[in-house]
Amino acid sequence: MELWDACVILGVAEGDSEKDVRGLFHDLMRRHHPDVVASTTSDKQGVIDPSLLTEAYAVVLASVRASSDGHVPHLIRVVDVAASPPSSPKPITSEHDGDTIWVEAPPDETYQRLLDAAATIGGIGHVDRNLGLLEVIVRFEGGPSCSVLMTLQGRAHGTDVFCEMESIEAEPAPSILPVLDALLEQLRFAG
Repeated sequence: MELWDACVILGVAEGDSEKDVRGLFHDLMRRHHPDVVASTTSDKQGVIDPSLLTEAYAVVLASVRASSDGHVPHLIRVVDVAASPPSSPKPITSEHDGDTIWVEAPPDETYQRLLDAAATIGGIGHVDRNLGLLEVIVRFEGGPSCSVLMTLQGRAHGTDVFCEMESIEAEPAPSILPVLDALLEQLRFAG
């Protein structure tokens, strides 16, 4: 996991101290721990996987301890300013065929936009930018919670995002089509 992603997951800002990072981590763990979530709600949407929080905490903590002043270092997010100014992201073309989303953007840009889009439709369950994997947990109204695993594969003129969905409850998984439609809708605004 990259530092930028870890900071986004924990809500850490540039210049935060180790104490600040630890406080944010503990607060998130108290809110998202399975024992707490299971006793307070049956709706798992918006719940962050504790192993993801732990991984993000380790990444941020290592960067704080390696910094010269004991604070979160300056966060640099590599963006091609000529192609995509921060004030108005370059629109991207995207479509799906029922189990694969095709995005007219390179894998790194697609991954970040997909991460932003996925966070609006469910809880992020797993992030692995190096392997091009992203998992989001979605809850269907009147139906089960499901794990949607997305695997990115770069192509010559874009990125394929292979999507699989499985129910994480005793009920069978519904169609993945509404999830893909929601992701495409959010991809228009992500970035």
